[in-house]
Amino acid sequence: MNRNIKLTVILCLIFVVLVFFLTYYRVTRNNRVETLSPEALRDLGAVMYERPVSLSSFSLVDQYGERFDTSRLKDTWTLFFFGFTHCPDICPLTLTELSQFYRALEQSGEYQDTQVVMVSVDPQRDTAEELADYMGSFHPDFIGLNGDFGEISKLAKELYIAHSTPPGMVAADPHAAHTGSVDAGEDYVIEHSGNILVINPEGLYQGFFDTAIQDDEITAAYKAIRAAY
Repeated sequence: MNRNIKLTVILCLIFVVLVFFLTYYRVTRNNRVETLSPEALRDLGAVMYERPVSLSSFSLVDQYGERFDTSRLKDTWTLFFFGFTHCPDICPLTLTELSQFYRALEQSGEYQDTQVVMVSVDPQRDTAEELADYMGSFHPDFIGLNGDFGEISKLAKELYIAHSTPPGMVAADPHAAHTGSVDAGEDYVIEHSGNILVINPEGLYQGFFDTAIQDDEITAAYKAIRAAY
């Protein structure tokens, strides 16, 4: 009788241990983020460079009046986007996708070392107040940057972003094309590239997300890029 009890206890313990390890395996498997090949990333709308590109120093100002330079790119992942608050289409659409992506990160607790930044290509109209209201309407953590147009154009060039020049301003480099004679009133549009740029925690330009990418694709690609870093 005692032998039977001992055998039953041993079998029960073996069963409990087996259930524990199977449960642990399922949980860790579901939480594991697999790296993706360059081809798989491209299918999601993401292109990563084999050798990340270094950026020269720059200095802009965020919507709170704080300096934003290369030091604020270190030890965090940054998703850069060039746009302006009066943009009629691509900017609000892109920021909507980014806000949904960022809220998904908040739910998984992975947002604390991720920042979303829009650099204004319309420094004449995008005051700190305008940027604060605009970025805050998508997410209170989002950062809007403004500053000297020459500094903005230089940074855009290094990130391979094309943009036109606001009326009344002179392009700082040939990458920022002139718009011609346009009334410098409130009703004008600035053409610009819509890619989302990925800056890694070393402050290097890692790659970009295509303009048409959606929030679930951003999430999948972003997690894979981080896992491979």
